[in-house]
Amino acid sequence: MIPGEVGIPELRFEIVDHDADSVVFDAPVAVGDELRLRHTHSVHRRPVVEVFSVSRSWELAMEEMRFDRMGANLPSGPETIGGVRTTFLAEGDGYRVLHHGRVLGTVELMVGSATVDHVLTAPGGQRVRLLDVAPSGTRVELRIGPAPGSVTAG
Repeated sequence: MIPGEVGIPELRFEIVDHDADSVVFDAPVAVGDELRLRHTHSVHRRPVVEVFSVSRSWELAMEEMRFDRMGANLPSGPETIGGVRTTFLAEGDGYRVLHHGRVLGTVELMVGSATVDHVLTAPGGQRVRLLDVAPSGTRVELRIGPAPGSVTAG
């Protein structure tokens, strides 16, 4: 099934503000597209990049996490999460944890302060700073869904 074909919806990546119950950002996506979330870790104040993809089931999947130093609440070796064993790699500029497309469904998080500064990069390079769409402390959900009105008769 390919989104956009007859009977298959176009897909959208959405950021939903739970408090306002509204979509505060959306962008077109396709199965296999990657999204990157960059932020400064709230405890050890170092950059972290999380890479997600759009799964075949039209959900977010975890691909990898990158960071340059070990710290609190960051992996220090391989782990088994949801039945998937991660691969932990020490590289010249830091660490990469491969999650091998582990399907998450949606991702919920709290919008961090300007110090944390969550910035999401959507496919095609479109960037959105979460503080530009919701105040610090707002609970948001990252999700994939069909674009309104995109399902066509088969």
